[in-house]
Amino acid sequence: MPATLGKTDTPVNILPDMLFDLHATPLGALPTHELSQACRIFMELAYPGGADTIPASKRAYHDIPAERPVCDFLASAAASQGVCQDLATKSGLRGYEFRLGSARYPHLKLRVQRMDFHQRDVWVYSVDTHDGFHKATKFLCGQEADDWKALVDHNRSLKYQIEDALALADFLTPKHLLQLDLVTPVKPAK
Repeated sequence: MPATLGKTDTPVNILPDMLFDLHATPLGALPTHELSQACRIFMELAYPGGADTIPASKRAYHDIPAERPVCDFLASAAASQGVCQDLATKSGLRGYEFRLGSARYPHLKLRVQRMDFHQRDVWVYSVDTHDGFHKATKFLCGQEADDWKALVDHNRSLKYQIEDALALADFLTPKHLLQLDLVTPVKPAK
C-alpha cells in the first residue's frame, strides 16, 4: 500500500530506506535505465503530440536503449551536443542538465543532480524552466508581456506535472526529498 507523506498528492510507493537503496549508486554512475525512464516521462508530458513532435536533435533521449552506456548520452558524447551539459562545468555541482525542451518552449531542462541526503549519495531529478528572465520582462508591454506571463505559467505547470510524474515513478525529486526528510530519522555517522 503506498504511503502518503503529509498533505500532498505525491505518493511514496516504497519505504524511505528502500527508496534510497534503489537510487544510491556509486558516485558518477548514473544508471542508463533511470535516465531513459526519466527522459521518457519528461518528454511524454512536454510533447503531448507524441514522439514525432520532438525535435530530431533531442529525439534520441525519448528512447534511450537500456543496454547503451550512459556516457553515450552525457555531455562528452557527440550526440549530446546542445542537449546535455555537465553541471560541474557550469556551477561546480555534480550532475547534468538535459535541454529536452517542450512543444512550447525549447529551453526546458531535466536536471539530474547528485546530492548527499542523510549520508547517502542519491540522484535527484527536477525540471528547470529556464524562463526566469524577470529583469527583461519589465521592458515588455501589452501583448508581449501577456504572452510571456502565459508561457511562464505554462512552464511552471508543466514542471509540477513532470516532477509529480517522476515522483510517482519512484524518482527522487526536491519535493520528494523534503517530504522524506520529515519522516526519515537521521542515522548517526559511523
